[in-house]
Amino acid sequence: MLPRPYIMRFFQYGTGARCLVRTLTILAAVALLGFSESNAHAQANPFGNPPNVVDEVLFVEGATALLSTAQAEGIIASADKSSIELAQGAATGTVTLAPIASPFPFNEMIPSWNGTAPEGAGFRVWMRTGDGKQFTPWFEAGTWGQVGDAVTSRIATFPGGQYDIDHLQLQRPASQIEVRIDMVRGKPTGPSPRFQMLALAITNSLGDRKLGRQFGAKSSPLSTSVRSLRTTETLNPGFRSQVVDKKAWIGRICSPASVGMAIDAFGGATPTQTLAAMLYDPASDLFGIWHRSISGAAQMGVRGYIRRFRSFDDVRAELAQGHIICASVRFALGEVKNPPRIYRKRGTLGHIFVIKGFAPGGLVVVNDSASKDYGRDNLWTQEDLAKAWFDKGGVAYVFTGPAQQAAKRTTKQKDVKKAGGKKG
Repeated sequence: MLPRPYIMRFFQYGTGARCLVRTLTILAAVALLGFSESNAHAQANPFGNPPNVVDEVLFVEGATALLSTAQAEGIIASADKSSIELAQGAATGTVTLAPIASPFPFNEMIPSWNGTAPEGAGFRVWMRTGDGKQFTPWFEAGTWGQVGDAVTSRIATFPGGQYDIDHLQLQRPASQIEVRIDMVRGKPTGPSPRFQMLALAITNSLGDRKLGRQFGAKSSPLSTSVRSLRTTETLNPGFRSQVVDKKAWIGRICSPASVGMAIDAFGGATPTQTLAAMLYDPASDLFGIWHRSISGAAQMGVRGYIRRFRSFDDVRAELAQGHIICASVRFALGEVKNPPRIYRKRGTLGHIFVIKGFAPGGLVVVNDSASKDYGRDNLWTQEDLAKAWFDKGGVAYVFTGPAQQAAKRTTKQKDVKKAGGKKG
């Protein structure tokens, strides 16, 4: 029996149209800032919100879970057991985690992870998926820190699927994931990189009614409980715009600006331009790679992961725990009926902003880095934001707080199971 990571369940029946858009890296609203995108950073994102869609996040967190029945060479548990690191005197190391069993067949996956990399050190994450008999080739899912040889492409194409920069799409559903982590540091005596948590956001978007009935909750994307609110429920992530000294970056850094707001909410204060430089990936020429956005926050001491939302009840439940949500949205001009002022004359090919909470009548309160003057406390109707967010895949960053509090698991999460079915 394969080990099962602890799981956050939020199965949902999805509605709405499919959309072939990558929703992170190009900001059509930058004209408000006086700048325009110089090249096409919008990559193809096949994620949508078809009927009977099922989502889940699988977590493997902490040294005990990461090393349980793993094959490790030159990698050990950290002293506090919160992470894995290079063994004393080892300049390199590798660990292949125990195979991860998914609770249902999936055809989409968005990985993310938490780790830290001191100067001159880093790690590379490899993955493959399959059904226990046939697997994809190993593909590089991403890197963090300094890993030596330069990468020339973040896209891996193979029979039956493709890993495109930060997300996997399969033609044939998989039921297992295998993960390998390679660590490196410049000197055997230097500080080691650390790897704390792996999170795999898996989705079956094939319209399987039986799967939807088995795992899904027939919950509407729109929330009647939110609509009945008489008072405002918001968190306080602060506000950042995309205006930085490097003017060429301004139209491209919605993700770093949003991550910065999340870090601010937990007591951080890293400047937006510094974060943008950290998150930038030369191989893809992007600032908004999903797993790098999560890694950047982890480097600053904030735990986070990627998940997919399909209902505002789920959004409200996440916010109620004090978690910061950064939503990936996309919409054409005229697609939403009552957009905030920023979008009265334009849509966006892909953007990230922060969900603060809810206002009376069910309005969603958003901090949007697209405008320095008009980005604070924007109000969206649930109907409009559902079109711009849920129907475009529902992808979001979720930041839960300081990394040292990671042991406080959120509700509805299950423990990792070791081989043989025992809990870790």
